[in-house]
Amino acid sequence: MVKIQDGLQSMPWLSAGPLRDGWRVDIAPIPPRDKFKYTYDLWSNGLAFEAFSIGRTHKVAVRAPDCGDGIWLLNFDTRGRLVNSSYTGTRWREITLSPPVFEPGFRLVPYPSYRPEMHRLVGGTWLRAKWTDTFDHTNLLYRAEIVEDDDPFYRATMDALDSLVAILSELDPLAVPEETAVEVDVLRRLPVKSHAELLDQSDLFHAILGPGAHGYIPVEPPELAFDHYHAIPVRVQDGCGGPCTFCTLYERKIDVVARDEVFRQIDNMAAYLGEEADHFRKVVLLHGDALTVPAQQLGAELAYAAQQFALPGDGPFAHAFAKAKTIVKMAPKELDALRDRGLANVNMGLESGSQELLDKVKPGQKLTDFHEAVVRLTEAGIGVSINIIAGLGGPRFAEAHVQGSVDFVGRLPAGTTVFYSPFIVSPESRYAIRQDAAFGRLEPPDIERQSRIFEQQLGAYEYLFVPI
Repeated sequence: MVKIQDGLQSMPWLSAGPLRDGWRVDIAPIPPRDKFKYTYDLWSNGLAFEAFSIGRTHKVAVRAPDCGDGIWLLNFDTRGRLVNSSYTGTRWREITLSPPVFEPGFRLVPYPSYRPEMHRLVGGTWLRAKWTDTFDHTNLLYRAEIVEDDDPFYRATMDALDSLVAILSELDPLAVPEETAVEVDVLRRLPVKSHAELLDQSDLFHAILGPGAHGYIPVEPPELAFDHYHAIPVRVQDGCGGPCTFCTLYERKIDVVARDEVFRQIDNMAAYLGEEADHFRKVVLLHGDALTVPAQQLGAELAYAAQQFALPGDGPFAHAFAKAKTIVKMAPKELDALRDRGLANVNMGLESGSQELLDKVKPGQKLTDFHEAVVRLTEAGIGVSINIIAGLGGPRFAEAHVQGSVDFVGRLPAGTTVFYSPFIVSPESRYAIRQDAAFGRLEPPDIERQSRIFEQQLGAYEYLFVPI
């Protein structure tokens, strides 16, 4: 059952007492709960908190009439890090906050009003929920957008945060009401981190992951983009094996990270997260072909992650990118063992169901191997998601790409999740340098038409690239 509550009314708010410049700050403590008991709590700001029982330490409401026409709702974890914010107004100081433009096929959340809301991913990226396209008693599927540094709402949020930090530091303990003195003291001692300190936290997080031999790959598998809490990243290998002519994201060479180094990384990440680990039930294995790690070693790393992050080690929790050619070389018992250790889903880049096009843009990928890889994962009880690129191959391959993809995916085992992304290619890629002229480039409306075909005939979802 969906539990509807108003984010302004569902908690016992306590006042921080008289503050300068007409500011009023109210605090609501949220007690910790069992992280594995889940219900839906759809707050008045419209975005589902998938797991009401995961408690953040403090909700803070800020009313500042001289600064804006609304109320800020800010949530902080036990380290004083802002994890999400929303605002009920349209103006904050000199910044105007406008609702998003309506898009066909989606409804604005919340309905009938709009309250801007942002969520900070553990690595520091901010996401804003924008639209929802399905909602029932067990599922709220929403579309999110990445918030850039120059976004008006981001700038307004950080200004409000820094003002709150300054005011709390100046607060006279003797002026705090007796009934809320403990909560105010806890909030001050966290301490609540400023905008600059949040950026430092992000740097610390990425330093724990480490750049690896070939640079940092900052994206999650696409199925996690629809999961509000996302996953804790663990880097188990570098590179992807390639070669895709259109991609400059990965280096080709595969390097497996030593087990002891992965264990140290997990320890450091658990220490960094602290109680914030209670917001996560999933792990993502980086980088581009995680199953190149020997199965016994990867199984041990999954078990250690489950232990250190207090994850359900007897159930699936880990997501990974992998190559079909890697999977077909694995024994069924190895896949079974990884499933038992917690491997939940593997994402693979199909890119196209046309073998002729693949031979030119992704040499070495055979559709027969890809089909076999999906079958093996499915038989092992591991979920599979695949990616198709709308617009790949330009006008020259348009018909073969679309029809081949529809036909091939239609022959895959039931339950395979399909994602598509519009064709975007780096000017430095081999595709742009050697193939663009020969293939031609489809115009955006033509790419959009291919996307709609994948949606309608394959039930595909758009691939939202979410930086970690």
